[in-house]
Amino acid sequence: MKKNKEQKVRLGVNIDHIATLRQVRGNTTSYPDLIHLMKETIRGGADQITIHLREDRRHIKDSDVVRVCHASNVDVNLEMACTEEMTRIALKNNPEWVCIVPEKRAELTTEGGLDLFQVEKSLGKLIDKVQPRGIEVSLFLDPDLNQVQKAFELGADAIEFHTGKWVLLKDSKKKQKEFERLKQAASFCDDLGMRVHAGHGLDFEHTKKILEIKSLKELNIGHSIICYSLEWGLRETVSRFRKILS
Repeated sequence: MKKNKEQKVRLGVNIDHIATLRQVRGNTTSYPDLIHLMKETIRGGADQITIHLREDRRHIKDSDVVRVCHASNVDVNLEMACTEEMTRIALKNNPEWVCIVPEKRAELTTEGGLDLFQVEKSLGKLIDKVQPRGIEVSLFLDPDLNQVQKAFELGADAIEFHTGKWVLLKDSKKKQKEFERLKQAASFCDDLGMRVHAGHGLDFEHTKKILEIKSLKELNIGHSIICYSLEWGLRETVSRFRKILS
């Protein structure tokens, strides 16, 4: 990781939906300027920039990865599928982190965590290629203890726990039960010596709540930041999230 000022919990800002706005007219506009707005998030207090290069290139493009990795003075976290193509792109651009996520072409957004038992062989090869280059690896997982154990065996540096299910639950008892699953999985992850990250669907309310997980080292937040910024501006919105985490 780059030597950012240490914070209790690092804030990664996902800028995918800035690119979504740019692409909504079929790749015919150059605005909004991804790099300019990336720098605004950093001025607001982002510790890390997160981008997801999907296989269908629906928002972030290959050229964006190059520009972000070159222009960012904070860590870059490249979310990507476990494929040979994405591994080559990561090795070419050398982000500080890669976060391996499952991908389905038809999904609107990432719907759940990896099943490490299904991708163990290919994921092991990916980790063996990128870690010697100084790229740290996080795995996007549901809060399942068997998956956490497998992540440890594969040599992951961190687990990013999928918070989307917890965020969307309306029934208070079910919601609390899912939060307890997150806490238990995070504790197990920490005990095994891996970093605890989390993200997906987090707004102000859920960001405040998840800080009850004391082993938490990093949150990655995107959609809600972009939405709130329509009212408050991007730099101010990031600053408000940064204050919560500080």
